[in-house]
Amino acid sequence: MSDWGSTSRISARVTLADGAVLEGELHLASRPSYPPGPETPIEMLNRADPFFALIPREGGVVFLPKAGVSVVACPEPSPWIDPDRVTAAKQLELAVELPNGQEYRGHAVAELHPSRSRALDYVNATGLFFGLWDDGIARYFNKTHVRCIRPYD
Repeated sequence: MSDWGSTSRISARVTLADGAVLEGELHLASRPSYPPGPETPIEMLNRADPFFALIPREGGVVFLPKAGVSVVACPEPSPWIDPDRVTAAKQLELAVELPNGQEYRGHAVAELHPSRSRALDYVNATGLFFGLWDDGIARYFNKTHVRCIRPYD
């Protein structure tokens, strides 16, 4: 029996810092507690574990070091704003440039403290990765592999 039975799968495109691209499925842990359902890709990427598992399309499994990953892209709808919390949420428009010159543009929805609600505060939040959404794709960027970020808000 496989030890991957207690995870849920989500398709992903992983770009490594050296430019190599791997496609397959991420395994996200199940959660019996709050919030219900499987963990999200950003939660998995920002866990303290130094590696994560990817099941490549051709089969098998690879353990990837988070420190060596530049971008993880997954089909995922844009984060929604809870109508009861709309005054606490801020939508940020950002462009992220990688060291190879590739640029990604997207938006994030974040609940930030009123005195720390700038785009800079969002990208400086705890965790190795931050996310942007565009056209049904979530991209999670490793902060250590970003050349620069430009806010458009």
